[in-house]
Amino acid sequence: MEGTSREELREILDLADDVADGRLSNPLAGKTVCLAFFESSTRTAASFELAARRSGADVISLSESGSAIAKGESLVDTVVTLDSLGADAIVLRHPAAGAAKLASGYTDAALVNAGDGCGQHPTQALLDLYALSQSFDGFEDLVGRRAVIVGDVLHSRVARSVIPAFQRAGMEVALAAPRTLLPLETDAWDLPVLTSVDAALEWGADVLYMLRLQNERMTGDSPRIPSIAEYGAYYGVARRHLRRGVRVMHPGPVNRGVEISGDVVLDEASLIPNQVAAGVAVRSAVLTLATGVAHEVAA
Repeated sequence: MEGTSREELREILDLADDVADGRLSNPLAGKTVCLAFFESSTRTAASFELAARRSGADVISLSESGSAIAKGESLVDTVVTLDSLGADAIVLRHPAAGAAKLASGYTDAALVNAGDGCGQHPTQALLDLYALSQSFDGFEDLVGRRAVIVGDVLHSRVARSVIPAFQRAGMEVALAAPRTLLPLETDAWDLPVLTSVDAALEWGADVLYMLRLQNERMTGDSPRIPSIAEYGAYYGVARRHLRRGVRVMHPGPVNRGVEISGDVVLDEASLIPNQVAAGVAVRSAVLTLATGVAHEVAA
């Protein structure tokens, strides 16, 4: 997301509006989209598949257990195979950071990063902007809004995409996390680091963007937090934090009672259902742009 301009963000969100309103009819007809998901996914995989199918594309789905990767085939060889079969777009989710960038060098197909380890998750950031734009008074109304990214920033590919995306949209961004869950590049980001959700509200947060504790990515014998209960007391959103005008977001899956209390997940302050709903339109727009079809439609 670092190289994405404000104008490009607006183009994607405007195209997502066209998709959502039915102004584009089967823009991907005749195109083949391959979904290569080598890491578990519910929301991302389902919304990409719906996006491709509703846009008229032929869809091929691969997973590690159902592909030759389970027999030892390399990612590069898998991508070359898909390219040789005539894929127009490859949507790749992989547990290794940098996998999407590596794969893009071995195919002429549009390569869409659907999450690469602790690298990035760009389409999540895009659908978050879309959901926020709809919740506020449009994309321009995001300028000057304050968003605090709360929780396990260290292991979060979402954070590494959301931070530059929010900044490019004109938002102010801060972090709220224990130092043990902040990455080395935190100082390079030059963002305020807050000590709790309460401190985030005192800072003037309009958006509390909550991150899941990614225990599956935590290695080593030393725990990064004293206890779940203590972490939740400082970095969990409870009903008492629901101030007028403050939106709560989460990329999912949600650990209820840890980063968000159960009675907040579906509260009117929560944009979590809106984020999920935004996925199909935004990912349809991304596929349409990535395959070059958007420019043909515009012409």
